[in-house]
Amino acid sequence: MAERDGYGERMVSGQHWHVIDEIDLVGLIADHARLRVLCDRLEACADALPDRVSEAETDALGRSLCAMMVRHPRQGTAAIDALFARDIDDPLTAALLGRTRGWHLRASIHADDIAAVLSGDATPCAEAFGYMLRGFFDGCRREIDFTELAILALGAGRLSRNARAILVDGLCGRDAG
Repeated sequence: MAERDGYGERMVSGQHWHVIDEIDLVGLIADHARLRVLCDRLEACADALPDRVSEAETDALGRSLCAMMVRHPRQGTAAIDALFARDIDDPLTAALLGRTRGWHLRASIHADDIAAVLSGDATPCAEAFGYMLRGFFDGCRREIDFTELAILALGAGRLSRNARAILVDGLCGRDAG
């Protein structure tokens, strides 16, 4: 028997999709929380410019940034792929997954540039470094929201009440800045 999805457009022939429960999102949501904390720390660094943060904080930021950007793209992409890769033939799914993967690549490149400054390998002027930092953390925050909105859109009919609540509460609890 064929069913229609929540939008009445896609036919699903006797195939039952995995319900997306909160346990499926816990790793991604925790990763997003860690990335938001890092963004807050980088924003504090940008706000302090032209003064530099302490050497200890600079080292800690560099380590956190490198660890996060090595882990985040893999974990973020793996979570999205696990939930939606089998629907990649859908144009909306393909577009949203492609955008998420593209962001992860760009963010990793920008993180490498910022890490080079934090390590002292590059020395841009304070204005340029502030611009780099703001572009990175503003982009991270937008992409976190985008990813969570994409999960809400793509998983609309598959999200459990708790999974939907985690995503909606998180999005509503953050500034729309």
